[in-house]
Amino acid sequence: MTAVAEKNDPSVHTLLTPHASSDQQSPTEPRHEAALAETWVKSFRPEGTSPPLFCACAGGGDALDYCDLALALPEDQPVHVFGVPPYLAGEGFPTVQRLAAIYVHEARRRQPHGPYRLCGHSFGGLVVYEMAVLLAEEGEEVGMVALLDTLHPAFRRGMSSKQRRQFQATYIANRLAKYGRNLANGQIYRIALDISKFAWNSCKRSAWRVAGIAFDKLNRPIPNAIRSDELLLFAAWHGYDPSSYAGRLVLLNATDRPPEYGSDDTLGWKTCANGAIDIHIVPGDHYTIMHPPHVQTLIERIAPYLVRT
Repeated sequence: MTAVAEKNDPSVHTLLTPHASSDQQSPTEPRHEAALAETWVKSFRPEGTSPPLFCACAGGGDALDYCDLALALPEDQPVHVFGVPPYLAGEGFPTVQRLAAIYVHEARRRQPHGPYRLCGHSFGGLVVYEMAVLLAEEGEEVGMVALLDTLHPAFRRGMSSKQRRQFQATYIANRLAKYGRNLANGQIYRIALDISKFAWNSCKRSAWRVAGIAFDKLNRPIPNAIRSDELLLFAAWHGYDPSSYAGRLVLLNATDRPPEYGSDDTLGWKTCANGAIDIHIVPGDHYTIMHPPHVQTLIERIAPYLVRT
């Protein structure tokens, strides 16, 4: 389902409702805080007999990325998806840990005590990992931390020189084989599309990095004209320094992830996670695992962990 289709699909509007009613607010909580949260916290089925599932948005900042996942879950399963709080606009570039602290606060407003179920796709996996760290430090039980095809940002930094060379060799061989197939099939447009995407993303990343450094040095917020949720999360990703976590991680990795990442099934998480790491392989690529038909397999892999908690 495309983003446009999702937003126009009646099932989405039926499922997507305001995150909290007045009786869910803490007696001491300012009412404006709950009202503000409604702009960046999306709730799919806010009520149900099962404990809620808390999710963190991926790098694009769009909570609707989780719509198909929420639809595939049982009808009694509440799902809350945290986006990018608008008040971060005045904070420069927030860290992953800063986002995690905000999300933990919002999660505890809806569920004061554990066990907590956490789920994050891509960049969102970093945030729910740090949420688990914070909750554990607060003495709360974390029932599930599911990372959906989340690459640890330090995946390559932790490699030896030999591993790095092998990574580069596999990357180049895979891309050349892909371009060769496209050329043999007369699909030159695919090669051009890949090159243009690579060039655009590289330029965009470089521009964001320069802008971030410049405005950070000036101790000024990023102007709204160039600011975006994607920019904030991109900066947080590249500045991420993970904490240690002793609890269990559940990794759900896409089968179609490029082969250069095959040297480490944990995608780098074994460098900071001290507890058990359960690894599940799900069909699809980084994006399609979140949508039909592959999202159903994703749910089947997650379901046993939801039952345990």
